[in-house]
Amino acid sequence: MAKEVLVTETLSEQMVAAGLKLVERLDADHAGVAGVFWLFHSEEKRWELTIASPLVVTEGPRKFYKRVFAANQQASAEEYVISLHDIAVTGIDHQIVQLLRLAIDTGVGVSGVRFSRNTVNGVFIEDAYVYRSEKSTSP
Repeated sequence: MAKEVLVTETLSEQMVAAGLKLVERLDADHAGVAGVFWLFHSEEKRWELTIASPLVVTEGPRKFYKRVFAANQQASAEEYVISLHDIAVTGIDHQIVQLLRLAIDTGVGVSGVRFSRNTVNGVFIEDAYVYRSEKSTSP
């Protein structure tokens, strides 16, 4: 069974690696992931992995969380997985998804872009680690 990664105030290598593997498994499941990133919530002093897909709207969040759960179940015993408690799913029209799309275009691949202490359209983003942020996906 896979090991659960401990999500802490500091973005760890294990968190980054677990997020990457989850994106790859969701891509293999054709989950339509248009945006995925770790976002630091400074008021709570915690990181949250946000996954944006049009399927969250068309299928509903509960069904999409089931996709994420199934993707976690596919992890090997050596891999770390992220607890559903530390994951948020949203449609592509969510404000933070749209702001990151304005600032970063990774295309359809998987990247690793650190986006720290930046303001986009008047909204301050304390810290984020972006795997994917597609500008080409229409809301």
